[in-house]
Amino acid sequence: MKSWTIKRTVSSVATAAVLTLMSGGVGIAADAPAGFPTGNVTIEIWWHEYGPFTAYVKELIEAYKKVRPNVTVNPVIMSSGDIQQKVAVGFATGTGPHILDQDASFYELYYNKGLLEPLNLNVFGVKSYDELLAKYTPGGIAAGTFGGKVYALPYQGNSMSLFISNKAFKEAGLDPVKNAPKTWEDMKALGPKLKKVQGNRTVQKAFDYPYHSPRWEMQMFQPLVEQFGGKLLSDDGKSASVNSPEAVKALTMWRDVTKLTGDPKTTKNTSSNPNQDFIDGLTAMWTTGPWATSQISQSAIKDDFTVVPWPQVDPAKPHTIVYGWAWGVNKAKPDAEKVAAWDFVHFMLAKPDEWLAKAAFVQPVKGVNETAVAKKFPFFDVHMKDVAVASWYLRSEYSAEIGQSVGRAIERVIYDGADPKASLDQAQGEVEKVFKK
Repeated sequence: MKSWTIKRTVSSVATAAVLTLMSGGVGIAADAPAGFPTGNVTIEIWWHEYGPFTAYVKELIEAYKKVRPNVTVNPVIMSSGDIQQKVAVGFATGTGPHILDQDASFYELYYNKGLLEPLNLNVFGVKSYDELLAKYTPGGIAAGTFGGKVYALPYQGNSMSLFISNKAFKEAGLDPVKNAPKTWEDMKALGPKLKKVQGNRTVQKAFDYPYHSPRWEMQMFQPLVEQFGGKLLSDDGKSASVNSPEAVKALTMWRDVTKLTGDPKTTKNTSSNPNQDFIDGLTAMWTTGPWATSQISQSAIKDDFTVVPWPQVDPAKPHTIVYGWAWGVNKAKPDAEKVAAWDFVHFMLAKPDEWLAKAAFVQPVKGVNETAVAKKFPFFDVHMKDVAVASWYLRSEYSAEIGQSVGRAIERVIYDGADPKASLDQAQGEVEKVFKK
């Protein structure tokens, strides 16, 4: 499977051809497509909870009802930490949704198990999958493309950048731009200046890595490994190396940064609210994506924050990560309902600029960078610079299992004081067993 070509110049991103974004270049037709149900029908959509995202999808459901009054769309909302397991159970028991929201890394697993319905070309008003692909940035929908057909469409593709609390920096006599950490050594040096402890209680962390889910832990661990020159997954996807020398260096750096800047036992972050510590002022610096801008801007912080590129091992060889979430359709549902499901997916994705304005999600569609919304979006250029030096979150049939093993390895080191190499050796043994199944 060809991956999204992330390493490209920022200028090439900025000058991508502008589509007719009133309808994303592939607007929904007033007339229902061939095979669309004529009677009343109900379809179910599952997605992971995130406030602005949930509000916008609910708004889209109401708007769709006016276009297709015979279709009822029932939403089921769950945490990002639970959705993968619940989707797996739903597929296995025949109780899954018509439309699933899932991390792009899992679609290879679903495709290999024959669970996905290929995108309906008639619904999208195109004659071929190549015609559809041409509307996206290079590799933008590669995560859901198999055997020349598209099986999932992304509604977001995220960089991971460093968010800084202007207030915390100014109180420490620091400038959030000039004194922002460019390297992990810089980050360690900032720790004593920004971390505040009262008695035995941490009241402000300088920085912390995420611990609220293995998924987020892997989002931080993978780019660290790659900054040291390593790879977690082989090119053919048939083996993993989570205990390589580069991985050991990455986990050692994670531990050392944490000792000077963080306090993993003091957190309010959850899978549904991963940015809570930053919003509450409990941490001065936090890694998250552009999607967090909407939530942060509506909090007490408002616009009193700065976004800078993610810290590096070697700034001359920058490396970050990009990940995305996508909509897919369940192959097991009746044909007419699958047409309705793809029709609603089409309707949802029709306005990329509106997704950016209302949920702060960046669709990998050509031209979204040149919209008025993007030009006004806080630190959009910084996010795009991080995307330009990023690789995709690892995609494998065993992404979840690899992430869980790595997450446990990280937590053994951070919470129990385990040796990084010994902990990763244990994780490697677990991962090898998974690949041998």
